Amino acid sequence: MNATDTKPLKELCAELGITASVKELDGDLITFPDWAKQGWIITLRYKGKRAQFRFYGGGASKTPTAPDLIWAVAVDSTALKESFKDWAYEYGYDTDSIKALSTYKACQRNGLRLINLIGNEEIFSQLVESGRDY
Repeated sequence: MNATDTKPLKELCAELGITASVKELDGDLITFPDWAKQGWIITLRYKGKRAQFRFYGGGASKTPTAPDLIWAVAVDSTALKESFKDWAYEYGYDTDSIKALSTYKACQRNGLRLINLIGNEEIFSQLVESGRDY
């Protein structure tokens, strides 16, 4: 699939049979990141396999869908191909911050979790490419 025939992410998820179930997190019981007002556990399912992700919103956010999460993880997955220094510069983090390094590693884990769920680098690349315009 090249850039001229990239399918919309929602359509690609439906075609591949990627589904999601969502459970809202209780902010009184779970510590959210400083910026987050809402949180969810999203379970993605694909070909009999499943993977769970935490997903946060800034407030008044709609309940996330499979394409919403895949878009976020596609953005996160850039940490798999960049050094910490380059990633921090790209996203405005301080390279001398332990919190930034922790975020970088969490992004890497999420990218790997999605790759392991999909189990196919070509399909993962299609999802990332479709997610660029989401």
